[in-house]
Amino acid sequence: MGNPCYSPSFMATRIGIDTGGTFTDVVRWSRGHLLVHKLPSTPEDPGRAVLAGIDAVRSKPGEAVDVVHGTTVALNAVLQGRLPRTVFVTNRGFVDLIEIGRQERTDLYALEPERPAPPVPRELRVEVACRRSEDGTAQMPLMRREVASVVRRVKALRPESIAIGLLHSPIYPKDEQTLARALRRALPGTHVTCSAELWPALGEYERFSAAILNAAVAPLVSNYTSRLQQALGRGELRLLRSSTGILPSAEALEFPARAMFSGPAGGVLATQRLCEALRLPRAAAFDMGGTSTDVCLVQPGRIDTDQGQIAGLPLPLPSVDVHTVGCGGGSIAYCDRGGALRVGPISAGAVPGPACYGVGTEPTVTDAHVALGHLGADTLLGGGFRIDPDRSVRAIERLAKKLGLTPRRTAGGILEIADVAMTRALMRITGERAVDPAGVPLVAYGGAGGLHAAALSAQLGMPAALVPIHPGAFSALGLALAGESVERVEAVLELWSPERERAWRQRADLLCRAAAQSLGTGKTTRTARFRLRYRGQGSGLLVEASRTDLATTFARLHRERFGFAAAAAPIELVQIVARAERPGHALPALQADRLPQRDRGAGKTTALAQRRRSPLGGKAIRFLRREDLPLGATIEGPCILEEATATTRLPPGWTAQVGTWALQLRASNG
Repeated sequence: MGNPCYSPSFMATRIGIDTGGTFTDVVRWSRGHLLVHKLPSTPEDPGRAVLAGIDAVRSKPGEAVDVVHGTTVALNAVLQGRLPRTVFVTNRGFVDLIEIGRQERTDLYALEPERPAPPVPRELRVEVACRRSEDGTAQMPLMRREVASVVRRVKALRPESIAIGLLHSPIYPKDEQTLARALRRALPGTHVTCSAELWPALGEYERFSAAILNAAVAPLVSNYTSRLQQALGRGELRLLRSSTGILPSAEALEFPARAMFSGPAGGVLATQRLCEALRLPRAAAFDMGGTSTDVCLVQPGRIDTDQGQIAGLPLPLPSVDVHTVGCGGGSIAYCDRGGALRVGPISAGAVPGPACYGVGTEPTVTDAHVALGHLGADTLLGGGFRIDPDRSVRAIERLAKKLGLTPRRTAGGILEIADVAMTRALMRITGERAVDPAGVPLVAYGGAGGLHAAALSAQLGMPAALVPIHPGAFSALGLALAGESVERVEAVLELWSPERERAWRQRADLLCRAAAQSLGTGKTTRTARFRLRYRGQGSGLLVEASRTDLATTFARLHRERFGFAAAAAPIELVQIVARAERPGHALPALQADRLPQRDRGAGKTTALAQRRRSPLGGKAIRFLRREDLPLGATIEGPCILEEATATTRLPPGWTAQVGTWALQLRASNG
């Protein structure tokens, strides 16, 4: 994926690119100066918009660039079920394990619950006659003739990719490696994933699922990134890992599942940088784009999880702990069979897009905003993307007729229903985790985030809503600010004791050093965590290695998470997770020479306001350009604040204060 003769240390310009369902966002970062570009996505070939965006921000053709990309190529392929032909090799008698899964029911009251189908059908699962116990002892050794038999059977299935998952392989990985070497010799060019190399952790179902998903997306990601790298020319293309550090190119090719959620990770990283700049202890990241909305609780310490899922299948790899709902600017509003108004999760996407884009005819959340006057014909991309308000009105009117409501009430209802869906998502990451949203500010970004920020923060009683700089390209900004990282994981199964704890810390230090060495020379930060559990539990909790008393800390975390701690139960270590990271860039402040000179400082702004009539009637709406607002100024609602990448809606009774890194929205009586 990367050019071996090129290194980003050559002072290449960093470019962050986030591909969304509707728009592709590009941010060029060079010595603290930003250039932001936004263009429509090309879903049929996402790379086309990516290359066009790079060309748009390059200072000259052939300029050396260091591109960090957040892509949904792998994610969309899994969600849509469009995956290459993948074969799964596992122990005899265990081919159905990935289908049986865990005895968990997501819907307790479903009489006929639907289970997610694994990406590998039964006819593409191959058994191997070998078996090892939990300590790695051979119960049935892997023989040469069995390896040859497996190779013959796999070749006959004509795989495009192969996943290997054997019992207890994190403790004894050599059997998986032996099979992998034989399959690579017999099928050169075919990707092979060993489960213990991807994620050395106990728990066969989760580990096997991760290996299958990684193998299934590997050919797609490899083809996509290779084509981009070849067309890029002088420079390097890299992906952001789901846990916010940049993946080394070789690792991204081998383990692309580690970048499955690279797009949302960019926005979470940028939110973390904003919290650092504003010295906020925590914040709720709220990214509302064209297709969906991602939310994540960003707080001190780690912001990732390894209990993620995709399409109902476990993906136990480090990832930002993002909750996604199918509600975005392109979400389609419709009348259901009972005559009720519904919004999403089906989206108009980039093609055909909302009705106002000129192709589609179905009303969307964006069309509701246009019909109510929140967005004008020349609002999007600073007028570079013209829209047709009349088409929005006609789409809303058709829906209103079905509902028996006025068009204005229908448009308002669309926004109210969208707000309810997003409020529930925010409650998932706050109230359901015993975090009071009254102490958590909302950081709203994405193209539509600012339009809903005030309403959502009001419904949840949040102290304020922050709309950061370049909100419509905030995830791409996070990609441009990211630093390199390497993660190392070791599976362990040992009971805790003070003596063993000292040995664990030594092993964790060695893992951290190995991770840091992979990054080469330069300043790095190292962190290690232990996954602990009570003996007999299925999973565990991650505890920072920096804690002085692991047992006490684990008991406290267990009580917070599950409501109890078993004082007499033995504690065991099941995993050591180490990470080394080279610091990225800090969030850049607005350049002083680019701020308006007049009205600088606190107080109400005298920036020139204009008014726009709502296509559905009512009072004219006041709107201002965000770049015309002086630093420290206070704006009173109701009004609309427009900028090139996004729009912020300030309802009556709300004020917005212009800060160095963000607009701060508060209720006037708050």
